[in-house]
Amino acid sequence: MKKIISALLTAVMLCMMCVPNSFAAESWREAFVTRIMKLMSSDPTYNEVVITDLDRDGIPEAFIMRDGLNGGISAGFTMSGNTISNIEVPSNIIGSCLKDITVYDKDGRYIFVGKEIPRYTSEINYYKLMFDGEKLTVERILKSYVSAYPTIPYVDMWGNDFLTSGYPNRTKIKQFIDGYNGMNSLTATNSNVKLVVDGQEVEVSGYTVNDSNYYKIRDIAMVLRTTDSKFNVEWDETLSAVSVTTGEKYEIIGGELSEDDGSSLNVEQNSAPIYVDGEEHEFLSYNINGSTYFKIRDIGDMAGFGVDWDGDTQTVVIRTK
Repeated sequence: MKKIISALLTAVMLCMMCVPNSFAAESWREAFVTRIMKLMSSDPTYNEVVITDLDRDGIPEAFIMRDGLNGGISAGFTMSGNTISNIEVPSNIIGSCLKDITVYDKDGRYIFVGKEIPRYTSEINYYKLMFDGEKLTVERILKSYVSAYPTIPYVDMWGNDFLTSGYPNRTKIKQFIDGYNGMNSLTATNSNVKLVVDGQEVEVSGYTVNDSNYYKIRDIAMVLRTTDSKFNVEWDETLSAVSVTTGEKYEIIGGELSEDDGSSLNVEQNSAPIYVDGEEHEFLSYNINGSTYFKIRDIGDMAGFGVDWDGDTQTVVIRTK
């Protein structure tokens, strides 16, 4: 009998070992159904749902809205790890702004734009949508702001048929959530290019994203700390942002130039600002496996060194003199 129980326990453990990744990847669906049921039960007039992935991390965000053109956004939430987290939502747009999102590609940076038609007018309002992981903010823009840029494929879903006799129907909500098949077109591969500083090759791990080379800014500061283009990198608690000071020798904190095996990549576009000598800038960057990577040319622009590309030898050439 003990042998049978032992065999059963072993089989169960093996099954659990085989499925954790797929389970974790889909665990948000059941959690979303439960949260939507709870929100609609407390106020059935908020009976519209938008599922979208504004940060393109593979786990969507959900927004609950009131029916009608004057309906606001009641609540927003997403999932971080195994926990549902609330999203702070704006009060200066109607919920329909999230129903039809278009994504534009501005030199590798994605711009999310929603549109709405206010009541009693045919004028279309356009809003730039920005989500930082905790708060959704919007900025009124003209269509000309993005009309010159190409659009990219993007998935979002809207639905409003979730009530039966005035109460939320779990089966309908689940069918809606299960129908979402989001996608994340962000991909990164280990960069195989060489990096040369003033004629000397240095070992720095990086990634290639959309045919450009990205590196940790602290790694680049480390290899340039004794050159004419030295700069320091700090986290500014007051600004809640990365701060770069040019002309200042980099202060080593540990962990610089460590390698990431890249066996499992989690890639997200980062929209956080960076301050260079006290001035705010916005550079395209990516969070890859928990670290922020900047385009090498952008680092050169902010720190004041030159960057060239030698296609014959697949080499990034940095000039600090």
